[in-house]
Amino acid sequence: MIRTLHEGLLADGIRVSLVKLCAWFGVPRRTVYYKPVKAAPEVDPRFAEPIKAMIEENPSFG
Repeated sequence: MIRTLHEGLLADGIRVSLVKLCAWFGVPRRTVYYKPVKAAPEVDPRFAEPIKAMIEENPSFG
């Protein structure tokens, strides 16, 4: 959100640093620069298929 706002202001010719924008909105700078590094979980098909079949058989189970 802050980056989008920053880019929009730059496009309009208004130069405001990311530090100031973060301070104004009370957002820590680290959240602006954060990029998630966790990979998506891998599903083993030999386990997924039987589990899906059990869920289809008994949808109210568990």
